[in-house]
Amino acid sequence: MKAFILSLALLFTPLSIGMGDSVYVLSNSCYLYEEPSYASVQLTELKYNEELVLLNEEAIEGFFYVELVKDGLKGYVPMEIVGEKAQAQDVIMTYNATVLNDTTIKSPMDNSEICTLEKGARVFLYEGYDKEKEFLAVKFIKDGEIFIGLIDINDVKPDGVNVALIISITAIVALVTIIFILIGITNKKRHKTLKF
Repeated sequence: MKAFILSLALLFTPLSIGMGDSVYVLSNSCYLYEEPSYASVQLTELKYNEELVLLNEEAIEGFFYVELVKDGLKGYVPMEIVGEKAQAQDVIMTYNATVLNDTTIKSPMDNSEICTLEKGARVFLYEGYDKEKEFLAVKFIKDGEIFIGLIDINDVKPDGVNVALIISITAIVALVTIIFILIGITNKKRHKTLKF
């Protein structure tokens, strides 16, 4: 309950930063994008605690426009993975999927192994669930750090997908359709009988 209240407080408490202020990467790695979209060109990979300067006052479609302090490169970063530097910080994340098997998480940059997640671990599918893809982008916490990587689509199940429920609903719809067809056939036979 305490964690829930704390997460609500963080959700409705804006960062006390403004244009020109420094923000820091809170994830072990993330990308600097050319446009405010995950589908945009990835300009470079940012590492944990790298300093960025905020170039816009408010987020654009969930992204901050920033400048990378070390080389002046400008681009967009997801607003949830940057923040003010703090000595100690509680990491609060939301999840929308479960890992089905012990699996290796790969780096989106070079396909190298980041770590292994155990069966039952919770992850956040931050680009959604696309059954056409072989790997999905996930964000998760391991050993107190936030990681972003790729997981095999066969090793993860998004929340809300219940196969038994889908089968049950399909069976009920099929049964109702059959009943309506039988009622229609019976009514046609009855009308033919009345004509003779």
